[in-house]
Amino acid sequence: MKKFTEYLISQETTQRKDTLWYTAGSLSNALFSMLLSLAVTRILGASWAGIFAIAWAAAQLMQSVGWFSMRQFQVSDVEDQFEFRDYFSSKFLTSGAMLIGGLLYGMAYGYSRQKLGLTFLFCCFMTADVFADVFSGFFQHKNKLHLAGKSYVVRVWMSFAVILVILMTTRSLTAAFTAALAVSAVWLAVFDLPLAKCLDLVRIQFRWKKQKELFGECVPLFLGSFLLIFIMNISKNGINTYLSDEVQACYNIIFMPSSVVNMFSMFVCVPLYGHVAVAWHNREERRFLGLVRNMLLYIIALTAVVLAGGYLLGIPVLSLISGLDLRPYKAALMVLLAAGGLYGMIMILSYCITVMRRQKVTLVIYGAVAAGVQAASGPWIRLHGVMGAVELYLAAMGMICLAFVAVCVYYLKKMPGSQRDRRV
Repeated sequence: MKKFTEYLISQETTQRKDTLWYTAGSLSNALFSMLLSLAVTRILGASWAGIFAIAWAAAQLMQSVGWFSMRQFQVSDVEDQFEFRDYFSSKFLTSGAMLIGGLLYGMAYGYSRQKLGLTFLFCCFMTADVFADVFSGFFQHKNKLHLAGKSYVVRVWMSFAVILVILMTTRSLTAAFTAALAVSAVWLAVFDLPLAKCLDLVRIQFRWKKQKELFGECVPLFLGSFLLIFIMNISKNGINTYLSDEVQACYNIIFMPSSVVNMFSMFVCVPLYGHVAVAWHNREERRFLGLVRNMLLYIIALTAVVLAGGYLLGIPVLSLISGLDLRPYKAALMVLLAAGGLYGMIMILSYCITVMRRQKVTLVIYGAVAAGVQAASGPWIRLHGVMGAVELYLAAMGMICLAFVAVCVYYLKKMPGSQRDRRV
């Protein structure tokens, strides 16, 4: 195994290889949730699929606690403000908070014991993703992003295979996800950890002053990310409160394609994040603008293609693969796809704001939008049902996107030492 690890480390890194493997890893990670939802729907039925959907959504919200938005900061840490041991050790703290948070969140929303138990189980399963994320950020920082992609591909599909087989044989979500957690943990221990040790010192060491600084830097990003996912979950929580588990299952199926734009945009954009950070750090205004403009144009074009495909094929295909009658939800699907395009743009703009080190601004924007959407969700979903839920989601994404554009433009004009300044 040691020779294999050394062989992987010694391989030449290229932009093409990084993009290819990271695309494969990201695609695998994104398809995992989609295929998992479809598998649960097919094997356990619509009622169980609705229960799974709300518990999975809550766990994904708590996953943001585990990540604590450190990946963006870690990758853009071009001056090595923190060492890998600081990032790595922090994940033990955030994972603990993630597990406790899952229980508190479920109780706050009045989840049944069944839904609460599944939420906690899914949070446990997602701790593997939390540690995978810190290794992935480390490999990208060391210009070895392809290693993260390779790890994701193997780990995700092994986990999915285990879940699928156990789910089909036992019809138990508890057994399936417990086994998948064990598989993921073993893979990280035998693949990611040895690779990281070849590149840097890897140990658990709580340098509390550094931890305080690291969390302080990432708090605005984390709160913004948490609030963004919270905003995405408002509609699901409204359906859980006012509608049925069967409707929740249908909403979950039509919601899945909305992530397609962000998923495919990340394949192209994430490998460019390091270049964006360097361009800003070096005050290369034209290069910075060019990279960001190209990424946003790519997302707009991709959204147009997805909307066209969704209009023509979305409902028939989703109905076929899920076994549910989704014909009444065509308009809702189109609204969700448009919102998905805005979400993809938000991810790019959020990273730009992070590179500018203006993370606190995102917190104000997310907080204002979350408060407004949460206040409107009850009356609007009671009145308009599923269509009301998707309209709230679209409105929220639109407001955030416009606000982020304004922030980026404002701070770009204030870029010190930029080409703009030198022309004056």
